[in-house]
Amino acid sequence: MRAVLQHISVRQARFSEHPFFAELRQDRPLEQVLAFAPRLAFWVMSFQDVLRLNAQRVRDPELNLLMLRHRSEERGHDHWFFEDVAVLMGRPLTLTDLWDRPHEHTRDASYELLAEVLRPMDDRLRVVLVLALESTSHAFFSRTAALTQASGTDKRLKYFSNHHMEAEEQHEVFEEQMEAMLRGIELTPALREEAITLVDRIYAAFHAMFDGLHTELLAPAARSDWRPRQAHVSGQDLARVGT
Repeated sequence: MRAVLQHISVRQARFSEHPFFAELRQDRPLEQVLAFAPRLAFWVMSFQDVLRLNAQRVRDPELNLLMLRHRSEERGHDHWFFEDVAVLMGRPLTLTDLWDRPHEHTRDASYELLAEVLRPMDDRLRVVLVLALESTSHAFFSRTAALTQASGTDKRLKYFSNHHMEAEEQHEVFEEQMEAMLRGIELTPALREEAITLVDRIYAAFHAMFDGLHTELLAPAARSDWRPRQAHVSGQDLARVGT
C-alpha cells in the first residue's frame, strides 16, 4: 500500500502544476480570479453523494467507520460554497445555471468520478479513492484562501477562504490516521495495480475539469452567469452583497 500512497503524492504534485493555478494571481480583481467559482457547483454537490455511496459500499466494519466519519466531517461544505457564490455573483446560483454549456466540463468529470464509486471494488480501494479525492483539494484551497485573505474578503467567504482551509487541516489529522492504517496493509500485485489505476482515473477526471475552469479564466467575456455588481469587488462590496 505504501506504493499507492506514494503514487497519490506524485499525482498531487503534478496536479498542482496545472495551468489553472497559475491564473489565481493576487494582482487581479477578485471577481475576475474567482470567475470560475460557479462552474464548480455540480461537483460540489456530487461530492456529497460520492462520499455517501462510497461509505454505503464498504463492508469492513473498521473501514466503514472511517468512511462514515469522513463523510460527517464533509457535511455542510456545500452550503458554504453556495453562500460564497451568491455573495460573489450578487445572486443565488440556480439549477438552470448548472446545465449551461460552460458547466459541461465539470458535469462530465463529476459523472466519471461518480462512476468510480459505483464500480465493484475492494473496501481498501474505497479508502484509496477518498484519499485521492482529498489530495486534489489541498493545492486548490491553499490558493483560494490566500486570494481571499489578500483581498480582505476572507471574513465574508467560507468555502474559498481560510475558514475552509482550517477545516481541511483538521481533515489532515484524520487522513494521517487512514494512511497509517493503510501502510500496514499488504496488497497483492494485482490489487496494487488496480489501486494505482484508480488514482490515475480520478486525477484524469480532475485534470479535465480544471482544463474547463482554466478556459473560463482565460475567456471572461464568454461567461453568461457572472454578473458582478461593480467592475471591482472589494471586501466592503462583498459585505453589502452578502447582507
